[in-house]
Amino acid sequence: MNEVDSFVKIKKWAMLLFLLIIWSSILVFAIDAHMQSAYEKTNPSKNHRTVPKATVAIVPGAAVYGLTPSPILVDRLRCALYLYRSGKVKKILLSGDNGTAYYNELKPMLQFMLKNGVKKEDVFVDHAGFRTLDTLIRARAVYQVQDAIFVSQKFHQARAHFIARKVGIEMHSYESDMREYKYTNYYRFREILARNLAWVDLILFKTPPRFLGDPFPIQGSGIPTWKGSIL
Repeated sequence: MNEVDSFVKIKKWAMLLFLLIIWSSILVFAIDAHMQSAYEKTNPSKNHRTVPKATVAIVPGAAVYGLTPSPILVDRLRCALYLYRSGKVKKILLSGDNGTAYYNELKPMLQFMLKNGVKKEDVFVDHAGFRTLDTLIRARAVYQVQDAIFVSQKFHQARAHFIARKVGIEMHSYESDMREYKYTNYYRFREILARNLAWVDLILFKTPPRFLGDPFPIQGSGIPTWKGSIL
């Protein structure tokens, strides 16, 4: 192969790579735009008074520092408490990462609810909510949730709405943005990738959660689900 042929071949492969990158970028942003558009059509709520009633408020975990919840997590917990106190929900499902002995999102979340007067039997704890996909598939399969209010910041809601619709949960959204957050732009950018990963997981691969387990119907008592958190 002479130098001209080699140059032509390299140019051809470079062009194919360029076209692949362009096509992939278009697909990524198309999926993201469609997911956000579908979410906005659900008329999401920014105030607990305007959210329709549901059986349970689902609160996904976020960073904790020892037993201190991060500002994002504090706002999610406060908003779920508003829903409970105002009679919008009967139960609260706390779902987060408790994958190691050194990191536990659930303990401060559970402590918050109990310190603020939520009845013990009304609080359920999901120790295997490693990501939103796990949280919502497990909510439907393990806790047998059929209708819920998802309590999280706006940047998170479109992905959660997409997953809930695919797994069969009738879900309303309560955007828990109560302040400006330090890394909001980073979270928004990360969500573009996370929304596409959710699409790949559910549409292409039917990805299951990391763990399932015995059923704990949300209509019963949540106390048996606390094992590993406080009790």
